Amino acid sequence: MKSIFYAFFWAFVTAIGLLGTSAHGAAKVNPPSQFFPVYNYQDDWLIYNENYKNYVPFSQGINEGTRFASLYIDLVKNRRYSLLVHSEDESYLFLEGALQSRIEPGQWRELNLDSLYRVYRKDELLLTLYGSPGIGDKTVIICNKKKLTDSETIAPARSGFINIKPIPFTPFGTFAGIALIIILILNAWIFNLNPLSFIRLINPIEFFNNDPRDQLSKINKPYSNTVIFFVVISSMMMSFTVIYLSINRLNLFSVSTILSEKTNTLQILGDFCILTLIFFLLIYAKYVFMVLAGNMLNLDKQVDIVFIKIVQSSYLFYALIFLVIFGLYSNHINWLEASRPYVLLPFLFFYLARFVGLYVVAKPAGSLINLYLFSYLCVIEIIPLIVSMKFAL
Repeated sequence: MKSIFYAFFWAFVTAIGLLGTSAHGAAKVNPPSQFFPVYNYQDDWLIYNENYKNYVPFSQGINEGTRFASLYIDLVKNRRYSLLVHSEDESYLFLEGALQSRIEPGQWRELNLDSLYRVYRKDELLLTLYGSPGIGDKTVIICNKKKLTDSETIAPARSGFINIKPIPFTPFGTFAGIALIIILILNAWIFNLNPLSFIRLINPIEFFNNDPRDQLSKINKPYSNTVIFFVVISSMMMSFTVIYLSINRLNLFSVSTILSEKTNTLQILGDFCILTLIFFLLIYAKYVFMVLAGNMLNLDKQVDIVFIKIVQSSYLFYALIFLVIFGLYSNHINWLEASRPYVLLPFLFFYLARFVGLYVVAKPAGSLINLYLFSYLCVIEIIPLIVSMKFAL
């Protein structure tokens, strides 16, 4: 009995050994040497399910025979990276359901994600490979292309000297300094032109002054030089805010469709001038609609008062936003990534608070509620706010 047991034991060990010598690991496909791999989509393959009318995760046991396999590529998160596509057998590449090219067996196909984002204008892109059944021969990797200086960063350790390098100036950093100088010059010029009006307009307490005998609108009309330049400065600070958010991949109102690629300071300054002009025209277009609505509701005397206070409050709010952004950027504090979902909340709170403040300071003394004034402010403040929040993102 023992001899039979030992015979089976040695036969089992011999079989395992022979299988082990013939076994080999799955070949690992590495990207070309000029790329750093960032993310491999090997576990993210999807297959279209007719029952659910949607894409579902690829299942090895169920979908091995299918010749189509798809992926959703996040273009926003992976800006400045390259997408490498590889197939061991002949395959065909589809983007958003449209045939793009043929993938040669064993060859890498490089796609620039920035170019794809500019062409398709989508946050996510559907990539599909058609070829041999299954996904074992298909590889899609997010990679970062090595630069010429990368060899220096991975070179052997140098001597113990501390190598201190100055912080390089970015195009936006140079633009921010130029914008600050321009805004300061305009403020100084307005102060020299009309110091009394300037001091009153930048005083937050003056916003709540509802004395009919001492209103700012009596000495400053919407078309006076002081108010016009206050609108210009407010428009500049709005433009600065929008450009900063756009550079940090927060595309408010799809402004990227009318702006440049922001590769140098001159392009950013050009975008700054375009946006400043747009905001300036929008503010005075709002004034025209305020006059029309005021005539219909018999509130002609309130129009100039309300407009001056809108300009004053906008100046103060966007000056604060400008200084906060400039200070955080100058100190290299990356705050936007963590607060991206809440970036519109300060603007929402400001416009709601301004609506309440305008009603309080413009309401005639002694009246409990003025429906005409309330309706007027809803038309010029709340409706634009709702429309803006809907289309902001």
